[in-house]
Amino acid sequence: MNLSIYLRLQIASIFGKVKIKPTYKHLQYMADYNFISPLNDHWVEINGFPLPTHSDFYIITTDGKKALWEKGNLLVTRIISVFALLTSLVSLLINYLSK
Repeated sequence: MNLSIYLRLQIASIFGKVKIKPTYKHLQYMADYNFISPLNDHWVEINGFPLPTHSDFYIITTDGKKALWEKGNLLVTRIISVFALLTSLVSLLINYLSK
């Protein structure tokens, strides 16, 4: 999962739905892994049968939330490790310059 997919899933998680254009290059990937589900907002009647029509809005599924939180945990771990690395480098630099 790349950052673009992560951000769209995060937006869908926060606001309940996200607008994704049909030309979005990762839309099929997200649908194949069941991260999102199209939001049915209108009904059209064809030959006497009501059929739902899809808009550009999608909602996040439980699989999408699971993938979002797994990636989020990895992201937090990486941020903490980079912060620890920078802190140790700064302390090493201060120790070297103070002598």
